[in-house]
Amino acid sequence: MLPYLFGQGCFLFLLFGKLKAEIGTYDYSGRLQLAASILTLGIVINHSVVLMFSDLTTSLLLGCVLSVAGLIYFLFFIEKAAGPQIPSRWSLIFIVFYIASLLIILMEPINGWDARSIWFYHGKMIFYNASIDAGGDWSLPSIGFSHVDYPKMIPILAAQAAFVAGYWNEYLPKLGLVALLVPAILCLVSILGNKWWQIGLIVVPLAFTNAWLKNGYMDGYLALYAGLATFFWGRCLDKKNSLDFITGILLTGVVLDLKNEGMLYGAIVATLLFFFALVERCDSKSRNYARFFHGLPLLLVSLSGLLLWERKKKFFGLENDLQLGLSSLPKVLDRLNDGYLPIILKRLYVTDNVNLSLGIFLLSLMAILWLGRRPTGAACFCCLVGVSYFCGIVLIYLATPYDLVGFHLPTGDRTMLPVHIILLAAAFSLWGGDNEK
Repeated sequence: MLPYLFGQGCFLFLLFGKLKAEIGTYDYSGRLQLAASILTLGIVINHSVVLMFSDLTTSLLLGCVLSVAGLIYFLFFIEKAAGPQIPSRWSLIFIVFYIASLLIILMEPINGWDARSIWFYHGKMIFYNASIDAGGDWSLPSIGFSHVDYPKMIPILAAQAAFVAGYWNEYLPKLGLVALLVPAILCLVSILGNKWWQIGLIVVPLAFTNAWLKNGYMDGYLALYAGLATFFWGRCLDKKNSLDFITGILLTGVVLDLKNEGMLYGAIVATLLFFFALVERCDSKSRNYARFFHGLPLLLVSLSGLLLWERKKKFFGLENDLQLGLSSLPKVLDRLNDGYLPIILKRLYVTDNVNLSLGIFLLSLMAILWLGRRPTGAACFCCLVGVSYFCGIVLIYLATPYDLVGFHLPTGDRTMLPVHIILLAAAFSLWGGDNEK
């Protein structure tokens, strides 16, 4: 599956023309990050192709054509570009984590409720109908319990893995999770500097999300991709690095296609990026942002999965059961008047340990200030994204039409995972400034 996705991702050099000229200047860290970006684009393109053509056979054949063309282009035109080789120790770290991830994810069958009844159930429907349209079954009242409006990135990857093998079981479709985890691990390894204590950048996020990376839920992957996207967006604001800009766009595209919470994350990031860019433009007239318009084709491709699935939802008449909007305001006000806000905050902040990740960030901030260093703009950006996402989830809990205490609050341990990883990214941004590209 990885060569198939990598080949499609090689179209990155066509979507962002300046990249071909820059690749020769990348060090080992940049080349790892580039590999992660190529794989991520491959995942995004594969997802969009299936949504566009619906039929699995047609989309896989077209995907193979794109993949072969991309690999040929890469081998004959891109690989010739000079650049330092990736040191064996960093390659070894990636290989160890990849093999460990493969074993951990595939050792257990699909067993969690959300995994069986939502994500991989949707994948099974796509597999047996050989189409993303699932024979029109998305609109059946009998499967309304399965949240059929949810994004279909993992169901598509799971269905493709089973479709190529020719059968469905409780293990093989989880290869889709491995395909998602590899770019994340590459991104984590790429951020390693020359100080080995930074290995914690890999260990800590994976420790936070470990159980949620193997049980078939999307929350762990949402957290990893959101945290990494936030980190690279922040570093892009500080360093104006094209590769960070590319990686931020692509990782955000995956976040949008993983869960509905991705739209909350996307709205927050877009708003804060606009605000930071506006402030910087006012502070310095010498900044030139024209080069970032080169990323417009890449942005459109990253948004294509979300837009295509929205079109499918409209066609099948699928709506989210929370029905969030202006009509939710009376429910929010009622819950505020009934004193539910302190209950939510206590549950999420204390019981679900947001205080721990926030404490790590604040202690890091105090240490940086004590050392006489100025906090980076990247750290401020990451912190604002994390806090804003936390507030957004609190608002969603207040607006839910369902039982808050018995149904929604117990999910806080997984809905807070993105907050944890984003705040850890903020803490690392404080310490990692000296090692940035």
